[in-house]
Amino acid sequence: MEEHVSFFADPATWVSLAVTLFFLLIIWKKIPAIFAKMLDDRSQEIEDQLENARKLREEAVALLAKYERDQHAAEKQAAELMKNAEAEVKNMISESKANIKEMAARRSEIAEQKITQAEATALKEIKSLTITVATTAARDLIEANLRDADHEALINTSTEKLDAKLH
Repeated sequence: MEEHVSFFADPATWVSLAVTLFFLLIIWKKIPAIFAKMLDDRSQEIEDQLENARKLREEAVALLAKYERDQHAAEKQAAELMKNAEAEVKNMISESKANIKEMAARRSEIAEQKITQAEATALKEIKSLTITVATTAARDLIEANLRDADHEALINTSTEKLDAKLH
């Protein structure tokens, strides 16, 4: 027993009609195109972000490589500076040693010259004193043994000759 319901009284008809109108309204208002455009825009935005991220990554890799090169160059330069500084210090040490040896040799030579000079001065003073003592003793001895007239003439000539010979 089936009851026959008229076409407009059947709820399935109204549901079918509503669904069809709904889809026609969506197509008429171009809603799928709007959704497609929104999805395309979002897809393009994601692609742009990915491309930007790739570029940033490449820049970061390049920057890292540059910093590593710079660090390596700085380490190499520091090692070279240390090597040069060590060589310079060794050079300064050897120069200082040579200067000290030279200075010691000069001071030693000066001291030897002063000693030689002091010895010469002392010998000269001793010689002068000896001459003076000998002259005085000879004068006293001759004075005691000679007459007064000969005495004066002989003393003067002998003293002059003796002084000339000894000095």
